[in-house]
Amino acid sequence: MKTIALSAILTILLLGACKNDPVITEGPDPCATPLSYAVDIFPLIDETCNYAGCHAGAYDTYEGIEPKLQSGLLVDRVFQRMSDPALRMPPSKSVYPNVQRETLTQEELDLIQCWVNQGYPR
Repeated sequence: MKTIALSAILTILLLGACKNDPVITEGPDPCATPLSYAVDIFPLIDETCNYAGCHAGAYDTYEGIEPKLQSGLLVDRVFQRMSDPALRMPPSKSVYPNVQRETLTQEELDLIQCWVNQGYPR
């Protein structure tokens, strides 16, 4: 009788300890889609950087921006110097009054970061 009661108590305790662990699902890799300068990055740069008093004409082609990619200047200016209005890109209106847009959205920054991670494809 004691064995049956003990077995019943242990079974209840063991079953009570069982629970479903939360299933962690990761979403799709946002950088899984291949990007290109011509299709994905140039329109963004054209809108935020390619106007009089800024980089007009210099970034119309991949060859125009390639030296900035190879030197690391693009990554430095877009990501590492975000807190300095005099150095970040796009710059603030206090530094360049004719700036079209002072900031990039998080989605735009993520897009550029994915492109960088993919090795700056044309």
